[in-house]
Amino acid sequence: MGNFDMMLVMPVICLAAYGMLTLLLVPSYRGNTRWLGITTLIGIGMTGAFLVRLWGYWRMSGPQETAYGMVRIDGFGLFFSFLVLLVGMLSVLYSMTFLEREQADQGEFYPLMLFCLAGMLLMLQTAHLMMVFIGLEIFSLSLYVLTGLTRMRVRSVEAALKYFLLGSFSSGFFVYGMALIYGATGSLAMAQIGAAQPSRMLWIGFGLVLIGLCFKIAIVPFHQWVPDVYQGAPTNVTGFMAAATKTAVFAVLLRFLLGSFGEHSEIWIPLIKWLAILTMTVANLVALTQTDMKRLLAYSSVAHAGYLLIAVICKPEDGVRAILFYLTAYAVMTVGAFAVLAAVGRGDADSERGYRLTDWAGLGWRRPMLGLAMTFFLFSLAGMPPTGGFLGKYVIFQAAIRSEQYLLAVVGVLNATVAVYYYLKVVVAMYMRDPETDELPAPVSPAAATVMLLSIFGVLYLGLAPGRLLDLIRNLGSALV
Repeated sequence: MGNFDMMLVMPVICLAAYGMLTLLLVPSYRGNTRWLGITTLIGIGMTGAFLVRLWGYWRMSGPQETAYGMVRIDGFGLFFSFLVLLVGMLSVLYSMTFLEREQADQGEFYPLMLFCLAGMLLMLQTAHLMMVFIGLEIFSLSLYVLTGLTRMRVRSVEAALKYFLLGSFSSGFFVYGMALIYGATGSLAMAQIGAAQPSRMLWIGFGLVLIGLCFKIAIVPFHQWVPDVYQGAPTNVTGFMAAATKTAVFAVLLRFLLGSFGEHSEIWIPLIKWLAILTMTVANLVALTQTDMKRLLAYSSVAHAGYLLIAVICKPEDGVRAILFYLTAYAVMTVGAFAVLAAVGRGDADSERGYRLTDWAGLGWRRPMLGLAMTFFLFSLAGMPPTGGFLGKYVIFQAAIRSEQYLLAVVGVLNATVAVYYYLKVVVAMYMRDPETDELPAPVSPAAATVMLLSIFGVLYLGLAPGRLLDLIRNLGSALV
C-alpha cells in the first residue's frame, strides 16, 4: 500500500498527459481542430488500453491499492471507468463537425474534455473522500468552461455562470461535510469511516456530503440548475454532461452509502426512498409541459436519477447490479439522443433553431434516418421493449420487489408510464405534424452517423442479448471499499 505503483494510476496520467499535449497544440490548430480531435481520440484509446490491462490485473490479483490507500483499483471502478471513456469517445467523435458548424472550434474543447475525463477516473479509482473531492473539482471546473464554450451566445455564458455559482456552493457543502466526517472519525478513507463509532457530528457530515453529491446528479430539490444549464450549454457538452457526470457520481454515491454507511442503512434508507419518489414524480410532471427539446431531456435526466435511487436502497447484490446495467443503457441512449439533437439544432448569438418541439414537426418524413434514430432512443428512454432502457427499468423494479420495496416499485412503474407521454409527444410531432417551414437540417456528418449507429446497436444489444453484461457485472459490487 505504501509503495507507489505507477501502473495503477496510468489511466489518469495518460488522460492528463494527452490533455496537456492538446493544450500545447491548440495555438497551432486554432480554426482547424480536426487533428486535435484525432489526438484526443488517440489519448482516450490509449487510456482504454491501460484499463484493459488493469482489468486483467484485477481479475488475477483482486483489488489493489497504492499511494497509502488513496488509489484503489477494483472491478467496480474499472467498469465505470470504461463506461465514462466510452461516453467521452462518442461525444468527441460527433463534436468535431458540430463545433465547426457552430463556429466554436477554437480548440479548447479537446483538452478540457481530457481533463474532465481524468477527473472522473480519479473519482472512480479511489475510496478516499479527499481524492473524490479533487477529481470532482477537476471535472467540474472543466465542465464550467465547456458550458460557456459558445461564448458568442448569451444563453451559453449565462448557463456557465449559473453552473459555476451553484456548483461552487455544492462543493462547499461537500468540503464542510468532509471536515465534520474527519473530525468525527479521524480519517477520510471510506473503509475507516464505516468502522468508526456513529456520532451526531458524523451524521451531519454525512448529510452535507450527500447534498454535494445529490447536486451533481440532479436529485430533487437540488436539480434547479439542470434545465437552464442543459439548455444553454452547447448540445454536445450537454449530452456528455447528462451521461458521463451521472455515471461517475453515482459510482461515488454507491461507494459512500454502501461502503462507508452500509452498516447503518436503516438510518439513510428512508431519506433516499423519499428523495427517489420526489425526484421521479417532480421531474416527470414538469417534463410534461416542456416545449424545448433540451429542457425536456433535462427533466428526463432528472427522472432517470430517481429510478436509479430506487436501486440504491435495494439489497446490494441486486441493487448494485441493477445500477450498473441501467447506467450502461442510459449512457448509450443519452449520447445517441443528443447526437441526433446536435444534428437537428442550430445555435447562434441571437436565436436557437431546431430545439423547439414545433421545429421537429414532420422531421420523420423530411429526414427519415434522423427521425428513426430519435424514435429509437426515445422508445428506449421511455422503457419500451426490445431496448436496453426497457430491460434496465425491469431490472431495477425487479430489484425493488426482491428487496420488498413495493411502494418504490409501484411509484416507479407509474412514473415510467407518465414519462411515455412526453417521449411519444416528440414522436407524434415528427410523424403526425406538418412542418412550419421548409428549412431542412444540414446533412449528417459521417462521424455523427457513426455515433448514432453505434448507440442504436448498443441499445438494441442490451435489450436483446444482455446476458454477457449481466454475468460480467454480477459480483462487481461485492467489495466497494
